[in-house]
Amino acid sequence: MKEEEIYRDTKNWYLKTKKNQAYSKFINLTTHYAGNKILDVGCATGDYCIKLKQLGFECIGVDINHDYIEKARKNGIEAYKMDAEDLRFDEESFDTVLLFEVLEHVKNPDRVLNEAKRVARKNILITLPNCTEFSSLKKFNLTYEHMLEQDHLNFFTKKDLEELLSQKFRNFTVEEIEPINNIIGLPNWLNYFLNGLIRLKLIKSDKIYSKLISIVEV
Repeated sequence: MKEEEIYRDTKNWYLKTKKNQAYSKFINLTTHYAGNKILDVGCATGDYCIKLKQLGFECIGVDINHDYIEKARKNGIEAYKMDAEDLRFDEESFDTVLLFEVLEHVKNPDRVLNEAKRVARKNILITLPNCTEFSSLKKFNLTYEHMLEQDHLNFFTKKDLEELLSQKFRNFTVEEIEPINNIIGLPNWLNYFLNGLIRLKLIKSDKIYSKLISIVEV
């Protein structure tokens, strides 16, 4: 097998996809909690900005990847090549900052959160791959799909994220979503296997969740 058949290269993946990759649950999260003016940090090719603009929001994107920014601009998005650790915007320039699948990719999540806090007036919305049950799954030679991302630098459990946020913010929630043992499209045999491990209490959680989401008040 080739390496690209096993690992997903996030640095180029969005350039090859034609379908809008904005996840409907994350769009719903945004429409429910965000203010009107939004900064999408790590916007890639601008898919979330496109959807949010269609829904009446003002959305600007930034990303470290030059090719992604070029494609976002071609898609009609106001987008800038910018490091998430050094956002070149004034304080409280935006109502809401989106950090959708970002903190796992950056060298200094702490600095990224500092910058998001500085430029946000209302809140920060965060999504992350969840690693809470990694050790339990590993015992059975199973793991989360997102462990095969080439450029993940940080791996968060629910507790890890709560501890990181508690150092900077007073009011926030962290929730696990997307139970992988009930996911549509998962082979029946694997669903049975996972649920059997849970019933036998070989895996402690009632469900194994693939995502973390957090709503942070600034």
